[in-house]
Formats: sequence, C-alpha cells, structure tokens
Amino acid sequence: LSGIATGDQAIFVRREVFERLGGYPELPLMEDIALSKRLKRICRPACLRERVLTSGRRWQKHGVLRTILLMWRLRASYFLGADPQQLAIRYGYLPRQR
Repeated sequence: LSGIATGDQAIFVRREVFERLGGYPELPLMEDIALSKRLKRICRPACLRERVLTSGRRWQKHGVLRTILLMWRLRASYFLGADPQQLAIRYGYLPRQR
C-alpha cells in the first residue's frame, strides 16, 4: 500500500539500481525503509505473490500484538525524525549506553 518495504518482506532490486542508489544506507535500523523511500523516487514498487520464510523469534518471544505495536512505534518515530541509533537500542539491536 505505502510502497515502503521492510527487510522481512524480502526486498528485491536490480543490481544496477541498487548501486545507483548507493546501496543500503549506513544505519543501525530502518535501512530497509530508507532504501525503499529512495527506490520510490525512481520506480514504482511491485508486490510479488511468492512467499519468503523469515525468522519468527521476536514474534514468538513478545507476541504478535506487542511486536506489531513496537514496529509501528519505531517506524512512526523514524518518519518523525528520530535517531536510528536510538531506535536500534529500543528495538534491542544495540545495547543501552550507560
């Protein structure tokens, strides 16, 4: 719907387009969304019917509702200008700094 894909949705892009965009940005989190936003500027996204298998560990550990709410809070924070480093800490990718 939004044309913004996340990594667990399996982003496929032609190599020459990926290289033209400079690849994934150096972000600890939200690099997939940043790439999707740049891709939208030059081409329309396509949604394929094929399925991919991704890890469900976070969903199993925290539950579906809690995980969805976390993902949407992080995504909204990113769109509102939050620092990806801080979002990565909230997500659990990076340790909290003392």
